[in-house]
Amino acid sequence: GYRRVFEEYMRVISQRYPDIRIEGENYLPQPIYRHIASFLSVFKLVLIGLIIVGKDPFAFFGMQAPSIWQWGQENKVYACMMVFFLSNMIENQCMSTGAFEITLN
Repeated sequence: GYRRVFEEYMRVISQRYPDIRIEGENYLPQPIYRHIASFLSVFKLVLIGLIIVGKDPFAFFGMQAPSIWQWGQENKVYACMMVFFLSNMIENQCMSTGAFEITLN
């Protein structure tokens, strides 16, 4: 990933200029993306809990449960895995900037 690219740059620069001090740190994403990732993290756990318990959140709002919810109740393990991995993918995308900078002096 991005860490590997940074390490390659660091290695090349260190070989060519051994006296240069190189530091690396994570570049934080924009606050909106951090908030989205935090919300998804909590929402994921709540949704997985509702799937496991079998509680229908749509009945609370007086709505009919969509077919995907009914499918999730019939296939709880697969539904929980799908929620977990898809939300993790979105969270990682929100938190990953892929940015690093190189400064001199």
